Amino acid sequence: MNIEQSCISSDGCDVLLIGYEEWENLGLRSIAAFLAERGVKVTIESCDRASREDILTAIRRQDPRIIGFSLIFQRMLYEFAELVAYLRENGITAHFTMGGHFPSIEYRKTLESTPGLDSVVRGEGEETMAELCQQIALRGSLQQIKGLAYRKDGEIMTTLPRPLIRKLDDLPFPLRSDKAVNHRGLGLRSILASRGCYYDCSFCSIHQFYSESPGPRRRSRSPLNVVSEMEQLFHEQNARIFIFEDDDFAMKAPRQKQWVEDFARELKKKKIADKILWRISCRVDEIDAELLKRMMETGLMSVYIGIESGNDQGLMTYNKRYSVEDIHRMLDILHEVKIPFEFGFMILNPDSTFATIRADVDFLKKIGRTGHAVVHFTKMLPYAGTPIAHELEKEDRLKGTIAAPDYDYRDPRLNLLQLFFTQAFHYRNFENNGLVERLRHAKFDGIVLNKFFGHEFDTGSYIQAIQGLTRASNETCLENMSMAIRFMEQRKESEILDDWQFLDRLVSEENELDARVTSALDYLMLHPPCRTTRQGPR
Repeated sequence: MNIEQSCISSDGCDVLLIGYEEWENLGLRSIAAFLAERGVKVTIESCDRASREDILTAIRRQDPRIIGFSLIFQRMLYEFAELVAYLRENGITAHFTMGGHFPSIEYRKTLESTPGLDSVVRGEGEETMAELCQQIALRGSLQQIKGLAYRKDGEIMTTLPRPLIRKLDDLPFPLRSDKAVNHRGLGLRSILASRGCYYDCSFCSIHQFYSESPGPRRRSRSPLNVVSEMEQLFHEQNARIFIFEDDDFAMKAPRQKQWVEDFARELKKKKIADKILWRISCRVDEIDAELLKRMMETGLMSVYIGIESGNDQGLMTYNKRYSVEDIHRMLDILHEVKIPFEFGFMILNPDSTFATIRADVDFLKKIGRTGHAVVHFTKMLPYAGTPIAHELEKEDRLKGTIAAPDYDYRDPRLNLLQLFFTQAFHYRNFENNGLVERLRHAKFDGIVLNKFFGHEFDTGSYIQAIQGLTRASNETCLENMSMAIRFMEQRKESEILDDWQFLDRLVSEENELDARVTSALDYLMLHPPCRTTRQGPR
């Protein structure tokens, strides 16, 4: 059980917030800080680390007037609905509200599928939650609260959209857990420098989440404000590694480049630039060599790039607004400046054909052969509110459930290819103990050792060994994919099913290779190459 507290007196709390927190849920924690600043007594319950019995016990002990659920993953809708039902069945009568992308976009479906829920906070939650606290305390009307959907006399009512918060610097820093995540004794923190995104990728719900609220599509904190939070975490919680969770760490327009320059300058001014590492996520068409070098001088350790496809048809389907040629140009820059990178990739989408998938595999072979980044891939899912979901609905191709929307391919054999991909690569690609996550973690470990413990460990040999294991994993994975694609493309559905034992052998080969690489990787991380002289950390 993991209860975080802020302004809590012995007689309990006013608001208890419940959310998933593999990392800190910065949206939930920003709301908590905003409420606490206004004298509201707040508790945060991390539901991934507590059973529903633990949550019930915490609620009974704290006796909040409002319980807020943060639904950050659409697939967890039914799980949250079951939790709400369980709490109601056990006599909890507090006002239940829920926020997040899916509840904001599909507030009606959220309320209909979760009968015990009283309201949905639509869009940004700080001001709406503060006003909800006031009205619940005064037993007032919910109608005047902007950004809310709620039940009244058996009907679902909505209020006017709430304008977006324009000055993010006016918000308090998020409420942080006392138990900081750490790596080799160094504090690791997630952080947000902005909200929103300028782009409209077909598979992303960010644009839709903000679209109904008046205000600019993207807003940034000032460089000084961001660095001040980093400095505070540096001194108070030994934070040395920062993961920027921005939807897009924008670096394309002149004012965005200037923001990065000012940010780097502030890090140096605060004298922490040479004592930290940080990571960002950005687009292919935002990569600039000189700007990356400037950022690396102040601790940038890696970038996560949303590549998504290795063929131009796929990029058009995703509405990425760049080409495969642009991707290769970007990769050349990353190799030139020697910045580590990871990438997102969706090999299956509603327009996929065997030709596009073959092109994607060929692309992945080119970028995966060095072992600098681990190859992985997923299926594009039609999340609520996204352009691709609307298009599938118009074509009568949208299927699945509210929590797990899906679709079939135009070539039915691709459903069988997807099944093979799931059998062969699901654990590798998606599980926390799968090979992709382990290789990424080892790569991250090499970066950390090189920065903070380079005098103690032979980090060059360590990183090269990790790249070798990554290369081996990439080669086997992609060769098994190629063989499965060739096998299926040459056969009818019935023939594929009749000869499925061939695919079973490929699955076995993949599992055996994954096991060998995992074993070698585990040994390597437990025994990284050391230098002759060992000293304390820098």
